[in-house]
Amino acid sequence: MMNKFGLVMVACAFAVAACSQLREPTDTQLATLLHSERSNPADPNALLDSKAIECLRAWSGNEKLLQSLPVDIVSEGGRKTCHGKLDGMLADVARNPDKFKFSEVTAPKVVTRAIDLQEARRMAALANPAAHVPPAALTRPAPAPAAFAMPDPTVDLGIAGTKLAEAETLCQKTQQAAAGPKANPRLKSFAAFCVGNLRQLRSTMQLSARNGHSSEALDAMATSATNVANIARNLLAAGNE
Repeated sequence: MMNKFGLVMVACAFAVAACSQLREPTDTQLATLLHSERSNPADPNALLDSKAIECLRAWSGNEKLLQSLPVDIVSEGGRKTCHGKLDGMLADVARNPDKFKFSEVTAPKVVTRAIDLQEARRMAALANPAAHVPPAALTRPAPAPAAFAMPDPTVDLGIAGTKLAEAETLCQKTQQAAAGPKANPRLKSFAAFCVGNLRQLRSTMQLSARNGHSSEALDAMATSATNVANIARNLLAAGNE
């Protein structure tokens, strides 16, 4: 009886340990999550978002990783601002299809790998002369800030469209709140991110609907909108406390 009880306790201990362990994204998953806005996530040498990596370092809680970070990142306001940006990245199903959590990507071991991955890609770019020629698109004037995509009246997105419209409304509310003089830096960062994210999402969903994709496929895409809506609600609620 004692042996049986002991085995049960050991099994429970292993189960608790397994559940408490954080998942670790692969290099490919990290690159997909952290790729810069101007890069192609499918490009194996595309540089990552350096500000996002600095934010990971700021939230890692690791003394070594915190060294030499810019003041505007390690300050309380800077940490909140970049947290909002990472929230948006994690909410984007295209960037984070495996639903990694904030605590998982800010674990020191993962942050160190992200730094190493960025450095390896920088070295690869330096070794490639063609990489030093800026794309033609980067020599043109910067485009005006993105607005929400216009709904196509000929396309029915069903329930997925309702979820998307709700996210757009909440994103708009975060933009209004972010304009306030005492707006939370994290709210400001997220408000700047969500409009472009939802614009791209609506365009993708409408194109998919025109191509005859099923409502199930549209619902899967709308998960990103739901994630954005949930984060927006939380940030708006925090701003009113």
